[in-house]
Formats: sequence, structure tokens, C-alpha cells
Amino acid sequence: MGVKGYFIQYKFITPENIKHSSYTYQKLFRALYGYTQAVFKSSGKIYHYHREGVLSSVPYTRPGKNCVIIPPGGFQQLIEFFKTGKNPAHVWKGKGDWKAVYYMNEKDVDETAVVAALEELLGRKFVLTNAKEHETLASELALAAGGAKSRVAEAGYPNLLLNQAQTIVNLDWFKAVYSQSDVLKKLYSNYKQLKGAQK
Repeated sequence: MGVKGYFIQYKFITPENIKHSSYTYQKLFRALYGYTQAVFKSSGKIYHYHREGVLSSVPYTRPGKNCVIIPPGGFQQLIEFFKTGKNPAHVWKGKGDWKAVYYMNEKDVDETAVVAALEELLGRKFVLTNAKEHETLASELALAAGGAKSRVAEAGYPNLLLNQAQTIVNLDWFKAVYSQSDVLKKLYSNYKQLKGAQK
């Protein structure tokens, strides 16, 4: 049995003088999928900053080049990006001299692929701690649900984690398949435990 999704095939149309290897072209994909930036300090320490893209909070599969399968709830923000260029990765003064064309079709997505997409989403879903470190939402939720004082004591931090987790557990895809994955069941259990502790 499959889960409802949208198959979207897209193409960015840019001026002829912009090559596919150019930074401008790469920025479009970074804006769409997000990226990780490594900053090397003179002390030798490396900091990783995770810049979210339009689809960073959406589970998806990429069955081929320039196509993506997303849950129905992620469709509007993707189309908004294609029309306006608005995205969390780059603050552009203007959309730029590009446009996107796309084709959309409903698709039944195999539950195994949906589980994999959700687990992959958890691997790239980061939160910024009060120590200004990027940590995965799943690991921070587990610490807070386990009563780690360093997490629970931070003003507003448990609610931030709950709000971020709620966007995932409320997804139709999550509701349909979470019971098939130990990773997803653990996230849901930690979410419920922390939510109960906040009452």
C-alpha cells in the first residue's frame, strides 16, 4: 500500500551566459535543498553551519535529476519558491534573472521509501542550541525528554524542540508510517514524553 505524494519535475531556466557550473546556478539548488557550510577558525576548530533550504523541513525522495517526490503539504512552499525565489538559504534583493518550469503529478509512494525519507529528514533537521552549536533535533529532543538539565533548564528551549518536532509528527507521511521505524517511533516517544513534562 502506498502513501500519497506529489511527483514534481522541474527545470531552472537561466540566461545563456550562466553556466550550470556557475555559483548562481548552484545557489538555486542550495536555496531548494539547503546546504552545510564549514567554517575553519584560526584555532583549528571547525564549525558547521546548516543553512536551510525550501525543502529542509519536508521529507522527500529524489528519484532522478531535477525531480523530487514530496508530501502534499510541501507543495505550496515549493511552488512559491519557483515563482518568487523566496527561500531561507539566501536573502536575495531580487528574484534574479531566472525562472522555473515544472510538471506535477500525484503518485503513490512506497511506504519503505516514505520511512527512508522521514529518517533522512531527521538526519538533516538541526536546531541551534544556546551554546550556538548546531545539533540534530532528534538528539536534542532525546536529551530533553531524558531530563538533561542542560537542555530542560534553558528558557524556552523545550518548547522550541516541541514546536520543531510537532511539524514532523503532524505530517501525513509520518502518521502513516512511523510505526514501521524504530527511529521514528523513538522520536515520537521523546516528543510525547517532553510534551507531557511541560504540562
